[in-house]
Amino acid sequence: MSSVPASLYLRSILKLGKFTIALPVALTGFLGYFLHTPLLDKDAILVIFGVFLLSMGSGAINQIQERKTDALMDRTRNRPIPAGIIHYKHAIIISLAFSLSGLVLLLFTGEYMAAGIGLFTLFWYNGVYTPLKRITAFAVFPGALIGALPPLIGWTAAGGSPLDLEIVLVAFLLFVGQMPHYWLLLLKIGSQFRDAGMPVITNLLEPRQIRNLSFIWIAATAVVVTMLPVTPIMENRLVSAILILLTIVFMIRMFRLSFRGDLMQHWKKAFITVNLFYLVIILALIANKILEMNIY
Repeated sequence: MSSVPASLYLRSILKLGKFTIALPVALTGFLGYFLHTPLLDKDAILVIFGVFLLSMGSGAINQIQERKTDALMDRTRNRPIPAGIIHYKHAIIISLAFSLSGLVLLLFTGEYMAAGIGLFTLFWYNGVYTPLKRITAFAVFPGALIGALPPLIGWTAAGGSPLDLEIVLVAFLLFVGQMPHYWLLLLKIGSQFRDAGMPVITNLLEPRQIRNLSFIWIAATAVVVTMLPVTPIMENRLVSAILILLTIVFMIRMFRLSFRGDLMQHWKKAFITVNLFYLVIILALIANKILEMNIY
């Protein structure tokens, strides 16, 4: 390890924690907080960094758990542990540091429920979803719960109840949104999972069927989004109109990518479109709250 340049090691630590995934996860945590308390105050900062570090810790634990299968797949063989940049024993220390730091920051909000949901998220991802991936090709369904929990962390950190209808709707929207993301990813790398000895849906379904399933979940996402303006979660007419228009554009684009030509050929465009659409939804929810509270 002494031969590894410090800059490479630091970049590898970020890669170990799945930095690019932890950032949007932290954004959804902030979304939950902001929807309840539209302020960028001390507790909001604690939520952002707490969720970010907790996500980094969970991602690092996941790479420790999957280091052997990661070494077998082209997509993951260059990750820090299989590449030999970070020893898995060191990765354990790093993952614990990330996870504990995130939990402590959430505890500093004074809302222990937020830290409790954070700890449950960590357990569900690493203790339930990750082992299930080795057992069943349908692990995505319980796994999608993970994407729904960060907004609940932020909401409860702001003093809300995790059972409040407003945040339950947001959590459900993010739960549904995990599905097209996963199905599209399978179209691209399903064969790599299979070669690594993991059960994948591509062993049971043809690419055409996976495409259809993916589009069904895309359509379900669009339906949930168009329902937002008739709920207390989005009351600004301008934001609602823009979001509905963008949802129609999104559906047209995804239909063209999915059913005109080979989806595999347009996989990257479809994957980026789905993720950008979810970013738009998050920004629309934040914009609605800002306009609602007359914060300029």
